[in-house]
Amino acid sequence: MAKIAVMTQLSPTMKEGVFVDWQKSEGDTVKPGDILASIETDKAVMELEAFDGGMLLKKIAAKGDKIPVGGAIGVIGAKDENIENLLKEIQSHTLNPSPLPKTEEQKIIPDAKNANTGPSTLVTPQQLATPSNVTGRTKASPLAKKIAAQEGITLEKIHGSGPGGRIVSRDLVSHQNTTPTPLGTRVPDTRIEITPMRKTIAERLSIAKQTVPHFYLSRTLNATRLLRVRQEINAALANFLPEERLQNGYPEKISVNDFILTAVAQSLKMHPEFLRQWNGDSILKRGNIDVGFAVSLDDGLITPVIRNADVHNLFTTASLARELGNRARARKLKIEEYTDGVFTVTNLGMLAVTSFDAIINTPESAILAVGTNERRPYEGENGGLLFGDFLTLNLACDHRVIDGATGAKFLITLTRFLENPGLIR
Repeated sequence: MAKIAVMTQLSPTMKEGVFVDWQKSEGDTVKPGDILASIETDKAVMELEAFDGGMLLKKIAAKGDKIPVGGAIGVIGAKDENIENLLKEIQSHTLNPSPLPKTEEQKIIPDAKNANTGPSTLVTPQQLATPSNVTGRTKASPLAKKIAAQEGITLEKIHGSGPGGRIVSRDLVSHQNTTPTPLGTRVPDTRIEITPMRKTIAERLSIAKQTVPHFYLSRTLNATRLLRVRQEINAALANFLPEERLQNGYPEKISVNDFILTAVAQSLKMHPEFLRQWNGDSILKRGNIDVGFAVSLDDGLITPVIRNADVHNLFTTASLARELGNRARARKLKIEEYTDGVFTVTNLGMLAVTSFDAIINTPESAILAVGTNERRPYEGENGGLLFGDFLTLNLACDHRVIDGATGAKFLITLTRFLENPGLIR
């Protein structure tokens, strides 16, 4: 008997996913556990597995579709099985969301995360995704949809030049070129759809700022020696052949953030109070030093986590950070690689931001915001005027588990490491 393949919850905070691409074609044999499709969640592009075996009889979801958790993406059944009634049922449930009798209204679909160990997910017909080939809606590429939303263009009025009449980005460019806006004409506001990632970021940061009592500490350090040591290390690394660096575990180069991540991990080891997290009616003491760092994406950010960061040296930290950062930008991180950290570092120094305050990445208890280095004059030991590079660190703490003096002591330790980079191992 044919069954509906549905969008499953691929991340802890996922409520809907954007369909990226099919990994199976209609007519392909599907086994439980096979990868059906690629889905963009609120954090990454992930693989959607099949729970039922058979043949992929019908693709319902198309590239760019936003589908809620539990929504239909396709139909799997036996070869030559008649699924017309099932498709009509999906279409009628989508177009006419009036409640049906209890026995007909609910379908039980296994949940992605609890297929073998937990309860099933209850899916109502109202949650089933609309099949793109049934509703007759305008076909357009994801880029074309994005441009249309930003420019306030009605897709239904545009003739598509893509396969099957699909609207592609060049069609919108042609449309804009033929409809010039007279000088002085007021342009109407446009509504931009929120991506799953941006929606999750907004929800989590709002909750964090409203419920966590933040306090902020700021400290400026002399980074002259740090920058000089970094320059010397990178000059030495440049003399190695790629295969020699790989054989010895050396990264291509070291960034200021690599020094900071390594120093933070060593400082956390000396200040275990920062491993505590507010847990409602108790305080949770985390057993491992897992340090996250913010990576900017086109529509938001994500925080890959370096596990057991205190046991890694500077070179290993740099290699791990580069690998995780590259996969984060490619939306290829696994759930365990961007969740469950104890401390986050966010750095806007490369964008010439001098100083800023960050919002704590709950349930963590602190976050370090790093600005760019500034060239400043200062008095030397003999009273002479010197010039150096100074770096400002802003630490945000959860006052429920960290006190002001505790935060200040942590910053003192961190500053000592960064001003004396030879201590960073």
